[in-house]
Amino acid sequence: MDSYRWIEDGPAGQQKIWRDGLAELLDAVSAADGVPALSEGFVRALEEGTGHRHLLAFDGTGGTERPIGVLAVDVPDVSDAGGTAEIAVHPDFRRRGTAAGLLREAGRGLDPEAQFSIWAHGNLDAARGLAAGRGARTVRELLKMTVYCGPDDPARASLVEGAAAAPTIVSDAGLELLDYPAACEEFGADLVDAEWLRVNNEAFAWHPEQGGWDIDRLRRARETDWFDPHGVLMLWSRDDNQGPQCAGVHWTKFPAGDTHGEVYVICLADAVRGRGLGGPFTLAGIGYLIDAGAQAVDLYVEGDNTPAVATYRRLGFEIVHRDVVYRGMV
Repeated sequence: MDSYRWIEDGPAGQQKIWRDGLAELLDAVSAADGVPALSEGFVRALEEGTGHRHLLAFDGTGGTERPIGVLAVDVPDVSDAGGTAEIAVHPDFRRRGTAAGLLREAGRGLDPEAQFSIWAHGNLDAARGLAAGRGARTVRELLKMTVYCGPDDPARASLVEGAAAAPTIVSDAGLELLDYPAACEEFGADLVDAEWLRVNNEAFAWHPEQGGWDIDRLRRARETDWFDPHGVLMLWSRDDNQGPQCAGVHWTKFPAGDTHGEVYVICLADAVRGRGLGGPFTLAGIGYLIDAGAQAVDLYVEGDNTPAVATYRRLGFEIVHRDVVYRGMV
């Protein structure tokens, strides 16, 4: 019979042992499934020890040193209906009720109306079966789209051409295209960061992970080994009365040693939406990634954002992966 422990409720020394075991578990899950066991935000929270809680499952015959499953929730109180959880089970211990046990244990005493949502990365067969068996419903779908842009790929020429034209289109719209260091030199880092946050929070006011950021959250997000300040492109306007204002942010990601770059975050200020800038601004970042050596570019988009999906398809992107959020699992 499996046993369960919340990492954050254990003694400090034991927490370290459990976290090390959890890291091994996540590696095994990723290797078996071909998709990350937990999303980037959940992994960062595990490393930083802030805000999230982690329920571990242990095999009844194997002691409590190495977990066989985890349920991670992104709120300090699991009764918070605004919380989102992710589950991972070691490939050697699947189809024996471990995921159901984690859900049952985490849901003890919860109001049925105060259930957190569950991410299913890749929406694999096991996740779909678990959801169907518990009567859960899909409330969100996140699509991963990819375009291949190596020297021999057919989309490369049009992407490079579009990226080359982007600065002129931006200029014709009365805006400037600057990377983050150039913007900081021109306007000062404090103003640039404040404007970055303003545009981000305007664009993602509805978004459970990307919205509502403050300066500390932005700084933590930039504290990664892959962060490239020159890979953050920004649209700027100058106004004699209001001063410089950011009109858009395109944050690219290209980890060392990887062949895939990413449109990590892209957003436009409310004031410039509907002016045909989304496509050129996307292409500007893709051009930067191609110049840096990316052989493919990935992005993530909400499944119900039909206009954005259509725009990305026109640029050559295709859907390669689906993540789903279920409600009603607990």
